[in-house]
Amino acid sequence: MSKLTKYAEIFRIQMKNNFVREAVYRTNFLTMMAVDLIWIFIEFTLFSVIYANTPTLAGWTREQVYFFLGIFFASDALFTMLFQRNFWNFSDLVNKGELDILLTKPVHPLFLALTRWMNLTAGFNIFLGFGIILRYSHAAGFQGGWKWLGLLGWLAIGLFTAVVLRFAFSIWVFWTERSWALSRMYYQFFAFATKPDSLYPPMIRYLILTILPFGFIGSVPARALLYGLSGKEYLLVFTVLLSFTVFDGLLWRAGLRRYQSASS
Repeated sequence: MSKLTKYAEIFRIQMKNNFVREAVYRTNFLTMMAVDLIWIFIEFTLFSVIYANTPTLAGWTREQVYFFLGIFFASDALFTMLFQRNFWNFSDLVNKGELDILLTKPVHPLFLALTRWMNLTAGFNIFLGFGIILRYSHAAGFQGGWKWLGLLGWLAIGLFTAVVLRFAFSIWVFWTERSWALSRMYYQFFAFATKPDSLYPPMIRYLILTILPFGFIGSVPARALLYGLSGKEYLLVFTVLLSFTVFDGLLWRAGLRRYQSASS
């Protein structure tokens, strides 16, 4: 069995186990769906009020902002479904010594740490996000055709961005014992991802496109699909994400050297 096939099979088993777990608590699905619908309703209501008083906002029409929201919701739902619960449990994984078991497995421990828990109920939001994208794509000026493949690629980039950013805020548990404060800070910054980047002042826009690239989750993908990006912007996306990947890898290895198992 090749390494890729082995990891795919492990991922399939993890997903199957989580599906069984979710099926036991069916009320949880309805509750989370209701909460997410309220959140989406609030976001749409906010922009509906704004666009009742102006035809455009920093160059974005109402339909284009709704198109952006569809991309953002779909990207965030992918992260929530596949990774969010693992990051919430990451602190306990280290402090309770559960990482010991993962370090003995014949696969990369970080892969197991980030795929053990899945929130499959968030899959509803993925379809809802795609529904919003489809509803407003034409009015927003999205050309469709082969660019639908580009949409899938940008959703993958948004998902990867959320993972490397969330990891960068969580990995400090090796030094702080609890990373809850930093996790809460992550969600404070995450609010910047809920609006198109061009709405922010230059300094904040620079921040969310470089140092903390929350703009890559929904805003930059929406701009790329509607207007296209320059070569410098594509290079910026690649460079920033590569830098975060290397940075996270260095912190992970440094954290493992500092890690003290439950049996030590």
